[in-house]
Amino acid sequence: MTRASPSPTVLAMETRTGQVLALDGSLAAAYGGAAWLLFTHKGPQPVVAVLGTALSAAAIMLIRRRPVWAFLSALMPLLLAPIDASLGFVALVPLCYALFRVAGSGARRSALAVLATAELGAVGTALPNVDRAGAVVPFGTMFAAAWVTGYVVGQQRRRDSELVLQQERMRIARELHDIVAHSMSVITVQAGYGHLVIDEQPAEARAALAAIEAAGRQTLAELRQLLGVLRSEQDDPATLDPAPGLGMLDQLIEHTGRAGVRVRLIVTGQPVALPAGVDLSAYRIVQEALTNVVKHAATGTADALLDYRPAELAIRITDHGSGCPDDGGAIGHGLIGIRERVALYGGSLRAGPLPGRGFEVSARLPLTGRAA
Repeated sequence: MTRASPSPTVLAMETRTGQVLALDGSLAAAYGGAAWLLFTHKGPQPVVAVLGTALSAAAIMLIRRRPVWAFLSALMPLLLAPIDASLGFVALVPLCYALFRVAGSGARRSALAVLATAELGAVGTALPNVDRAGAVVPFGTMFAAAWVTGYVVGQQRRRDSELVLQQERMRIARELHDIVAHSMSVITVQAGYGHLVIDEQPAEARAALAAIEAAGRQTLAELRQLLGVLRSEQDDPATLDPAPGLGMLDQLIEHTGRAGVRVRLIVTGQPVALPAGVDLSAYRIVQEALTNVVKHAATGTADALLDYRPAELAIRITDHGSGCPDDGGAIGHGLIGIRERVALYGGSLRAGPLPGRGFEVSARLPLTGRAA
């Protein structure tokens, strides 16, 4: 049996794991050596000194991967402090770092348990009798400070992660809405038209079915591309189709024409290569605006203007139909999606009825700077 070779992603993960282990091992060895030379080599009991130093070094080795085990490993030298006071100082750094990591992990019960145990360990430095001051107050204060800092940092990190997830969900929702809304509009219009003419004009009905098939195929292709972004990193990114951009406007205009709206495309200025995000957003703005024309304008024509300016791209979609009243339904979501895309790149948007009759969506996307 031939064994499949590991993927590049797996190899990269294995390499990084090895590098982390090597780094942690080096830090543990360095910490153990420094602790022995500075504190414990003159201890009253060499065996206890060696054991405590080794346990502290092991804690350094474990902290990034097993913080609770690292805490327990560093706690043992602290409990040996009544025998050799230097071990308390050796255990202090790994204990505080382990408290920081456990408190930031989000496991509240474990975090509270290690804090309570650490404070008991600080009290233990006053043994064998409570008349000794030990290091109860300074160690207890440092343990509490490390725990609180870790908890606050962990909470902030989780809030940031949740915010990123929410933004990603909104982006995916916008993408799905743009893809599905446009294609379903084309399919619905063509299906209705085909139903009306199927008996008297079968050729026209077949053309409508062909338009439905083409729109469905394009929708499936775009959905595959979008869902491909959500696949695991083990998938090969080279197999994914490119995201749509202004280079695909001809196909979009063709599909819109099959839905009953002929679009006149006007390009002014000197076309330039756009950043990928701006290119995708510009395409989606045109797509959503034309979808609104198909669904709401009750007209057979529309104009799409792309004006390439030195520092921005101006987009204007105009029709002279019945307008696009914001009824709080799909059109509302469409304009919201356009507004969010424009705001993402620090642009501006005007959308509203024209004097007399018609509707216009006008957007400007800066070509410099970065996404907000």
